[in-house]
Amino acid sequence: MIETMRGAPSNRLSAAPFMAFAAMLAMLLVAGIAQAASFTGNFHGIAAAAGMTLNLQEVDGRVVGRLSAADGKKYALNGERSADQSKGAQGSLRFGSSADAVGFFRLEERPLGIQFLFMPVRADGKPNMDLARDYSFLAQGVAVAAKSHFMAAPPAGTKIDVLRFIDEYRQWDPRDVARIYAGLDNRDQALVQLYDHASADVLWRVCSTNPPNDVVSQAMVDDLLDRQRTSCADLMPIVLGAQSGGLFPEFLRRARFQFEIIRETVLCNRGQSSTSKCADVSALGAPLIVRWRDAASIMRELSRMPEPERDMPPQSVAEPGAMAPYAAAPEAPAETVKTPPLRATIADVPAEMRPTKHILREARKVVKSRRLGIRLPLADPRV
Repeated sequence: MIETMRGAPSNRLSAAPFMAFAAMLAMLLVAGIAQAASFTGNFHGIAAAAGMTLNLQEVDGRVVGRLSAADGKKYALNGERSADQSKGAQGSLRFGSSADAVGFFRLEERPLGIQFLFMPVRADGKPNMDLARDYSFLAQGVAVAAKSHFMAAPPAGTKIDVLRFIDEYRQWDPRDVARIYAGLDNRDQALVQLYDHASADVLWRVCSTNPPNDVVSQAMVDDLLDRQRTSCADLMPIVLGAQSGGLFPEFLRRARFQFEIIRETVLCNRGQSSTSKCADVSALGAPLIVRWRDAASIMRELSRMPEPERDMPPQSVAEPGAMAPYAAAPEAPAETVKTPPLRATIADVPAEMRPTKHILREARKVVKSRRLGIRLPLADPRV
């Protein structure tokens, strides 16, 4: 027993050099792994970065590359590894041949790709953290089998009534929305296009499929963009900006309200609604038809982006029933904003809220022109 106790310290002392060597070896291995990791590669964006690509090359701690946005614009990246390897790399972005930085970036490695933080530049040359945007990129060749959150849509070849489209399109994949909308009767499509938020809701979903493609023909794109003065490539970045703000749920609510007017209008046209209710629907819809706005203008207002420079007359006083400008973003998170239940937005319209005869007359003229297939001049979104 005594000899065993005497031997114990000797064993501990002899093990110390070995433990120190093991710890040093582990540190070298970790450093070697960190050193071996590289940002070099090609990456494609997912989620909010869908349609974006990132090409990077790392040499001796310098990280350079190119970011291609969804609208086709290309940005040059120039940065370097952070002193702390775990914090990735950071640097600046420049557009085209400009020498001035348009923003800053930070790269962090992820198991399947890269996390890219974009920070716009402020007037004083510092990063604007309040407007920073986070994007996820997957390495080329990596595919993630994400569970779809969309509801299964009716199969191809199934004739879908416009009322079912109104009730279910928000739950379908954008490609199914495009496919089924294309199969609607021309009269029903024309009715949807009379309302700005309803048509904008369909348009951005269709544009997100990157048309033309196997489900969206060029003719369909041209028809959807009638009166819009934009293209899908120009519209989608504005939509992404609108979705990042707190007002997008209000846009969806207004689109839903307009689709309820469309629903009731269809029922009136089919003789399935009362005369008084049809009069109320006409009173609600007429100002919205006359004061139609293009989708890009709506999305810019949602994202607080300035309108492109052009001569714009001052906004006139809105008629009763016209959509009011968007208010400031709500305090509550976007997911807590609830839309009203279906068919709860069509109610009796008080006499003082009914539009003037002039508005009703103008609305009827617009409806008649659309039914005849006449391409209308674009209504000024601010008039």
